[in-house]
Amino acid sequence: MPAANRAAPAVRSVRETMPTIWGHLENVDELSASSPHIQVRTSLPGGIVIRVRANIGAQTVIARGTEPVAASGLRAGEFVEVSYRHGREGRLDADTIYVRPEQTVAG
Repeated sequence: MPAANRAAPAVRSVRETMPTIWGHLENVDELSASSPHIQVRTSLPGGIVIRVRANIGAQTVIARGTEPVAASGLRAGEFVEVSYRHGREGRLDADTIYVRPEQTVAG
């Protein structure tokens, strides 16, 4: 079997992995005219801080621990993991928003 054929399952596995951002929730905007979204602050090596905005769609799954929650139940300062897809116009569409309550900080 050629080497390219043996590597194909591993390549497919990498392509199916969802990109994920971890950080502290800064803002939840449910009333946005275009679409509801969240803003997450994350720190990169070297002390660089970035803010990422992700749209909340009808199919976005939001959970705190094992319990589902509504976007209105999200609070600033909570530590979140957001998996996303690249949406239209360079925006990110949240696939899942998982709150890790044990890492929440006072906002």
